[in-house]
Amino acid sequence: MRTSNTIHSDRFTVIKRASIAAFALAAFLSAGPQTAFAQQNQFLHHKEYSLASLCGVYSMIGTYAANVAKGLGIIAFDGRGGASGSALVNQPGPNGTRTIVNVTFSGTYSVSSDGTGTISLTVNLPSGATQDVTEDFVITEAEFKDGVLVSTAMTDAQEQPSVVISGNVFVTHAYTRRPD
Repeated sequence: MRTSNTIHSDRFTVIKRASIAAFALAAFLSAGPQTAFAQQNQFLHHKEYSLASLCGVYSMIGTYAANVAKGLGIIAFDGRGGASGSALVNQPGPNGTRTIVNVTFSGTYSVSSDGTGTISLTVNLPSGATQDVTEDFVITEAEFKDGVLVSTAMTDAQEQPSVVISGNVFVTHAYTRRPD
């Protein structure tokens, strides 16, 4: 059987908890939307990326326009601004067929502290001709490795139309770091 003191104590506990919750809500709301927004977006200003953030061998999947072709390749970043690799591009051929084009490439890259950057490559085509391209990228996933924030995934968009496939074709790439 509950006594009036127990009932009074239970009501006091409920009122006390409700008061604490109301105080916390009032404090949050009085901080204003700017504070809440800043707290939610504190990671937008990540400032730890550098050239060393691209280091290792990455698989590279290129998408040409609306999947008119696909590129599959490997690219190595040296952690100091140099890159090189190769790819196979499966592209449209004559009379509804498909052809495979082998390309190699090498060049340089830069990384901003926010994880964006550019890759400037010279592409060596099967004909012996070379073409220069620039790709703008963003690091989409990273992990700390030996005290350095290293990209494990990124995506890019090539500034120029494809140099492999004719027809003003837009090119993007997705990169995934391969295990050491």
